[in-house]
Amino acid sequence: MTGATGNVGGKVLSLLREDGRKVRALSRDPAAGGLVPGPGFEVVTADLNRPETLPAALDGIQKVFLMSLGADKATHDARLVAAARTAGVEHIVQLSTLGVEVADDPRANPLGHWHRLAEDALRESGVPWTVLRPNGFMSMNLGWAPGIKADGTARGPLADVPEAVVDPRDVAGVAVRALTGEGHRGRVYELTGPEALTAREQTAVLGGLLGRELRFEPIPLADFRRMLLTRFNEETANGVIRTLEEAVAHGAELHGRLSPHVEDVLGRAPRSFADWARDHLDAFRG
Repeated sequence: MTGATGNVGGKVLSLLREDGRKVRALSRDPAAGGLVPGPGFEVVTADLNRPETLPAALDGIQKVFLMSLGADKATHDARLVAAARTAGVEHIVQLSTLGVEVADDPRANPLGHWHRLAEDALRESGVPWTVLRPNGFMSMNLGWAPGIKADGTARGPLADVPEAVVDPRDVAGVAVRALTGEGHRGRVYELTGPEALTAREQTAVLGGLLGRELRFEPIPLADFRRMLLTRFNEETANGVIRTLEEAVAHGAELHGRLSPHVEDVLGRAPRSFADWARDHLDAFRG
């Protein structure tokens, strides 16, 4: 699997290991990621930027959880998929994003377009596939914690766009079912929470659970771009900003819609934002 230290990938790894599955994690730097081999768990050093490292990492592997981020996603996924086909991998579960189906114009929605190219590479490979298209993650709101603890203010780029954000634990749960169960090949799953809330409404939910009055303060996209540049390259940061601009104009049409697929796969309703917040309140307490 790739992304074993990520927000979703780490949870996929935990669920697979709890289920007694044998897992091999691919990492550029296993020590830096804190990946420690153990019973039934291998860690191999490989890099999606170095395709020559992939064949050995995939040797003997039957199924792959594939996730990558940023402007290089299409290239990275295509390299992994090509190596997986050569290695005889039987099934790939790919993490994509909601909105791929309308990402025709790379200038309007670069983030969606990168994921669309990555999906195309997988479909055209001939390797059996399942694609997961989650909405925004509830866990992104952990970025509000410093402001909430300091002065009761959550800050972000979008205040009033309703979004059916999803708990990463639900995304991981669907990924594991797709990897280990039957009937998921050739399926695309759109993964959302059970309700569409704006950032202001999410802030109010948090405030109610904390017993504090909180407020949401929008930040200019230019400021948010500077924050992104501390974590991502310029092309990725610019792509995210352009996608956010599109969300301001049309976000409610796409990101506010609800999907039944979490419940279809897991047999229960997706976790609500209140469920997620209740489980993470310590992060927001002063």
